[in-house]
Formats: sequence, C-alpha cells, structure tokens
Amino acid sequence: MKNKKNVFFALVVMIAMLAQPFVTVKAAAEPTTTVTKKTLYVGGDNYKIAFKNLAADAKVSYSSSDTKIATVTKTGVVKPVAKGKATVTVQITQSKKKYKRTIAVTVTNPYVKITSPASGTTLKVGDTCTLTAKTYGLKNTSTKWTVSDTKIAKFDAKTRTLTALKAGTVKVTFTDTISKKSHSVTFTVKAATPAPTKAPTPTPVPVEDLPEHELYGYDVEDGYAVITEIFDSTVTSVDIPKKIGKYTVTAIDDGVFEALYDLKTVKMPSTITRIGDSAFASCESLTSITIPSGVTQMGDCVFEYCTSLTKLTLPEKLEEMGYGMFAGCEKLASIQIPKGIEFLPEETFLDCVSLKTVTFNEGLKEIGDNAFENCTALAAVAFPKSLDTIYGYAFAGCTSLAKVTFASGLESIEDGAFENCTKLTSVTLPSTLTYLGSSFSGCEKLSSVTIPKSVEDIGSGAFDYCSESLKLKVKKNSYAYEYAVDEEMPYSTY
Repeated sequence: MKNKKNVFFALVVMIAMLAQPFVTVKAAAEPTTTVTKKTLYVGGDNYKIAFKNLAADAKVSYSSSDTKIATVTKTGVVKPVAKGKATVTVQITQSKKKYKRTIAVTVTNPYVKITSPASGTTLKVGDTCTLTAKTYGLKNTSTKWTVSDTKIAKFDAKTRTLTALKAGTVKVTFTDTISKKSHSVTFTVKAATPAPTKAPTPTPVPVEDLPEHELYGYDVEDGYAVITEIFDSTVTSVDIPKKIGKYTVTAIDDGVFEALYDLKTVKMPSTITRIGDSAFASCESLTSITIPSGVTQMGDCVFEYCTSLTKLTLPEKLEEMGYGMFAGCEKLASIQIPKGIEFLPEETFLDCVSLKTVTFNEGLKEIGDNAFENCTALAAVAFPKSLDTIYGYAFAGCTSLAKVTFASGLESIEDGAFENCTKLTSVTLPSTLTYLGSSFSGCEKLSSVTIPKSVEDIGSGAFDYCSESLKLKVKKNSYAYEYAVDEEMPYSTY
C-alpha cells in the first residue's frame, strides 16, 4: 500500500511539472558603445563614452592609439589634442566574458559661420536685417563683428542689426579672436526707390494674427516666412507652398524634416534661398530632390544619412555649403560643385561609398578635412587652378582612386590627405606646391611621385607603407632632393 502511495505521489509531481510553461532563457545582450565614430574639435568639448547593455559590475578600461591626437581618461572621457585621427579602444569584462570595442575619433579644427538672413544679401538704402553667427567646436570663445566700409553700412553688435546707408558692397565679418577663425558675408546695397513728391496719407493697418497653415509651422523674419516645423511626421510627400498668407516662403529652418523616415518626394518653391542645418537629415526613403535655383546657402548636415538619395543637383548660385552636408549618403553617385563655392567644408561627402564622379569648378579654394573620406567608389579627381589647399584626410580611404590631376595654384596638401588610396600608382605635384604633409601614407601601389622644387617642407611619414618600388622624381639640390637623400629613398632628378 505504501509503495502505491509513493507511485501516486510521484505521478502527481510529474504531471504538475509538465503543466508548467516552458521558459526560454534569452542570452544576455552584449555591451557596446553608443557610437563607433566621433568628431571632436581642437580646443572644444570632451566626449564621455556611453554604453548600451553595460552591467553595473562590469570592468572597463580605455586606451588611445595616438595620444598626440586624442587622449582618454580612466573614466572614459575622450579629450581632443590636435588635428588628426586616433582609435580609442574599450576593453570590457562582463559576466566572465571579455569584449573589445573601438571608436574612430577624428579631431579637426573649429570654425565659425554667419547665417545669412532669409531676405538675402541684397539690401536697399535704409533697409535693416538681423544676422546670426555660430561657433562650431570651440569651448572658449571671444567674438567680434566688423564691417569693411562703415559708410555703406553700419552694424550694431549688440542687436546684430545691419543697416544699409549707401549704395555699394560691404563685407561683414564674424571673428573668434581666440582661435583666429572668421567668416564673412558680402552684402550689396542698392539705392532706395525715390519717394513720391507728395506722400499719401498713411492708412492705419489693423494688426492681425498670422494665418495658420494646416501642415507647416512658420515664423516671419524681415517680412518673409521661414518654415520651422511640420505637423505630420508620417508624410511621404511634401509640397512646400510659395506663400503662407501674404508672406513669401524663403527659407527652411534647422531640422524641419529631419528623421521623416517615410518621406520620399519633396517639392520646393523657387522663392527658397536658404536651407537650414539638418533640414532633411536621416530621411532614409528620400531618393532624389531638386534644389531651387535661387538657393545661396545650405547649412550643416542638410542631407546627412539620407541613405537612399541617389541624385541631386546643386544650384549654380549656391555660395555656402555646410559641414557634413552629405555624410553617409551611401547611394549618391555623382555631384558637381557650383562655381560659387570657395570652401568645401569638413566631412561634406564622408562615407559616400557610391560616389563615382565629382566635378570641381574654378573658384574653389579649399577642400576641408575628411571632405571625401571613404568615398570608396571615387575613381578620379581633377582639381581647378583656383584650389590652394587640400586639408587633412580629405580623400583618405578612397580605395578606388587611381588618378589625381593637380593644377598649378595648389600650395598645400596636409596630413593624410590621400592616405590609404590603395590604387594610386603615380602622382605629379604642381609647381606651386610649398607644403606636402604626411599625405600619401598607405598608398601601397604608389611607385612614382614627382615633387617640384617649390616644396619647402615634407611631413614625417609622407610615403610610409607605399610600394617598395616607389621612386621620387626631384630637382637637383631642392628641398625634396635633400629629403630623398636624408630618408634614403630611391630618387631620380629632372
């Protein structure tokens, strides 16, 4: 009897266990850093490394590949030191497992920028406009405004108001006196329309509320409408109106359409002259867009991470392009830089891996840091005579770049400008070049470089990790000749 009871009890326990639901134990998520790339500025803010899925008891250590570029503290604070690139390595021990994470740190120079008014840069005598300026990447600043000709226009630095006084052209400059960075905007002042001999008696105009728009929010600046927001974040198509009420729409403010993931098509009126920072950033479904011909200014990161964007034509009147404007546009195939662009800013086309052709026009003077870095489909570039400086890492990692045509007029090629361009086989530098930084390191197929006698300085490691058959062509008794002798590099004279 006792055995029967034991068997019965065992059966009950078994049935109870089988009745319990099965529980699937999920593997713990691996710890990662929230970013794998970070851009910092010389003299700018530090960056505190942040994590996802980091356990409270995890042990973390940090190191920097180049402390001359960026350092990292024991608590994970990355500090910019000098322009260049470094890799911060993070070692994590969590749940008895070890993980290694890296962050690619780019340290670049800070810069300043004036935002032109929505009404444009043409004024009539007596007109006023308000200017704004921004300092990018600077921690401590001391700024001032100057006007090139106070007879043509005066500027009130407290209210940032420019008043047109006399017909002519005038340059307004915003300067950071600590970093010596500056940016200028030129205004054209035209004569005022003559007043009628007898002014009519003014009719009182009642003050009325601004008319509302069903889709857009907006502000009125200097009598023109600036689109500031969109009320429906699920739209797939937008058609920006030419007017809202009696106000002509001339500008799109910062971030208006940012991260509208379903947005596919955009129509803009011909009245638009300015597009603000990140206006269309991360619009992942946007495939093409037409920029109105009257646009003269486009801000930072306007189309950053528009990962489906394949086609875009920049207007001929464009005078100012912002930092990182097309960074991460991985399907953009070709671009033509308008002739009004004098400076192509930092990271403009960073990681545009499908970009095959770029056309530069005369007028371009400088190509900024990392401007075309990792454009791995770019096969050839030809620079205009107006270009005088190529900044650091501008074409680094362009692994398909096989032909580079330099024009007379170029004076400086800075560190890393063509680093790891692994298909580049020969280079002829122009007769105007005076400085060659550590520019061609990692160009493993580079076998011939012609260096003119005008070069006065060559950076350390300029040709590290190039082809073993690399031979320099230099002028007898020039700086490049002495460099080749001192570095024990094969050379010939011409």
